Amino acid sequence: MMTRIFMLCAWLFLLPILFRLALKLRLGLPMLYIALALTVFHGWTQANPALADGILFALVGLVILSWVVTGARKVYDFIGQHLEDRAAAELFAYRIRQARANGQYAVSTDNLWR
Repeated sequence: MMTRIFMLCAWLFLLPILFRLALKLRLGLPMLYIALALTVFHGWTQANPALADGILFALVGLVILSWVVTGARKVYDFIGQHLEDRAAAELFAYRIRQARANGQYAVSTDNLWR
Protein backbone atom coordinates (compact mmCIF):
# COMPACT_ATOMS: atom_id res chain seq x y z
CA MET A 1 0.00 0.00 0.00
CA MET A 2 2.82 2.38 0.90
CA THR A 3 4.52 1.72 -2.43
CA ARG A 4 1.41 2.67 -4.35
CA ILE A 5 1.06 5.93 -2.44
CA PHE A 6 4.71 6.71 -3.05
CA MET A 7 4.37 5.98 -6.78
CA LEU A 8 1.25 8.15 -7.01
CA CYS A 9 3.02 11.04 -5.28
CA ALA A 10 6.06 10.64 -7.52
CA TRP A 11 3.85 10.61 -10.62
CA LEU A 12 1.95 13.71 -9.49
CA PHE A 13 5.25 15.45 -8.81
CA LEU A 14 6.72 14.55 -12.23
CA LEU A 15 3.61 15.23 -14.31
CA PRO A 16 3.90 19.06 -14.40
CA ILE A 17 7.61 18.79 -15.16
CA LEU A 18 6.89 16.46 -18.08
CA PHE A 19 4.19 18.80 -19.40
CA ARG A 20 6.56 21.78 -19.25
CA LEU A 21 9.25 19.79 -21.03
CA ALA A 22 6.80 18.72 -23.74
CA LEU A 23 5.71 22.33 -24.28
CA LYS A 24 9.34 23.51 -24.44
CA LEU A 25 9.99 20.88 -27.11
CA ARG A 26 6.91 22.12 -29.00
CA LEU A 27 5.09 18.84 -28.48
CA GLY A 28 1.98 20.49 -27.06
CA LEU A 29 -0.18 20.06 -30.16
CA PRO A 30 0.64 16.37 -30.70
CA MET A 31 0.10 15.79 -26.98
CA LEU A 32 -3.30 17.50 -27.15
CA TYR A 33 -4.19 15.42 -30.22
CA ILE A 34 -3.27 12.20 -28.39
CA ALA A 35 -5.32 13.21 -25.35
CA LEU A 36 -8.37 14.03 -27.50
CA ALA A 37 -7.99 10.90 -29.62
CA LEU A 38 -7.88 8.70 -26.54
CA THR A 39 -10.82 10.37 -24.79
CA VAL A 40 -13.24 12.48 -26.82
CA PHE A 41 -12.72 10.89 -30.26
CA HIS A 42 -12.00 7.35 -29.09
CA GLY A 43 -14.69 5.83 -31.30
CA TRP A 44 -13.46 7.65 -34.38
CA THR A 45 -9.86 6.68 -33.61
CA GLN A 46 -10.87 3.02 -33.33
CA ALA A 47 -12.81 3.22 -36.61
CA ASN A 48 -10.02 5.01 -38.53
CA PRO A 49 -6.68 3.89 -37.08
CA ALA A 50 -4.64 4.57 -40.23
CA LEU A 51 -5.95 8.12 -40.53
CA ALA A 52 -5.53 8.79 -36.81
CA ASP A 53 -1.94 7.53 -36.91
CA GLY A 54 -1.27 9.54 -40.08
CA ILE A 55 -2.46 12.74 -38.42
CA LEU A 56 -0.26 12.04 -35.39
CA PHE A 57 2.78 11.33 -37.57
CA ALA A 58 2.14 14.52 -39.55
CA LEU A 59 1.98 16.59 -36.34
CA VAL A 60 5.19 15.04 -35.02
CA GLY A 61 6.80 15.57 -38.44
CA LEU A 62 5.91 19.27 -38.32
CA VAL A 63 7.44 19.50 -34.85
CA ILE A 64 10.65 17.91 -36.10
CA LEU A 65 10.65 20.25 -39.10
CA SER A 66 10.36 23.22 -36.75
CA TRP A 67 13.35 21.87 -34.78
CA VAL A 68 15.38 21.62 -37.99
CA VAL A 69 14.44 25.15 -39.09
CA THR A 70 15.30 26.56 -35.66
CA GLY A 71 18.63 24.73 -35.67
CA ALA A 72 19.45 26.00 -39.16
CA ARG A 73 18.63 29.57 -38.12
CA LYS A 74 20.89 29.30 -35.08
CA VAL A 75 23.76 27.96 -37.20
CA TYR A 76 23.19 30.70 -39.80
CA ASP A 77 23.20 33.40 -37.10
CA PHE A 78 26.35 31.94 -35.52
CA ILE A 79 28.18 31.89 -38.87
CA GLY A 80 26.99 35.43 -39.67
CA GLN A 81 28.22 36.70 -36.31
CA HIS A 82 31.57 34.98 -36.83
CA LEU A 83 31.97 36.60 -40.25
CA GLU A 84 31.08 40.04 -38.86
CA ASP A 85 33.63 39.62 -36.06
CA ARG A 86 36.29 38.53 -38.51
CA ALA A 87 35.58 41.53 -40.77
CA ALA A 88 35.79 43.88 -37.78
CA ALA A 89 39.11 42.31 -36.71
CA GLU A 90 40.52 42.71 -40.23
CA LEU A 91 39.40 46.35 -40.33
CA PHE A 92 41.02 46.98 -36.96
CA ALA A 93 44.27 45.31 -38.09
CA TYR A 94 44.22 47.51 -41.20
CA ARG A 95 43.78 50.61 -39.06
CA ILE A 96 46.69 49.54 -36.84
CA ARG A 97 48.95 49.09 -39.88
CA GLN A 98 47.91 52.49 -41.22
CA ALA A 99 48.54 54.16 -37.86
CA ARG A 100 52.00 52.57 -37.59
CA ALA A 101 52.83 53.63 -41.14
CA ASN A 102 51.85 57.21 -40.26
CA GLY A 103 53.77 57.12 -36.98
CA GLN A 104 50.65 57.39 -34.83
CA TYR A 105 50.02 55.60 -31.55
CA ALA A 106 46.25 56.00 -31.38
CA VAL A 107 43.90 53.83 -33.42
CA SER A 108 40.25 54.68 -34.05
CA THR A 109 37.70 52.00 -33.12
CA ASP A 110 34.76 53.88 -34.60
CA ASN A 111 32.35 51.80 -36.72
CA LEU A 112 34.08 48.48 -36.09
CA TRP A 113 30.86 46.78 -34.97
CA ARG A 114 27.50 47.81 -36.25
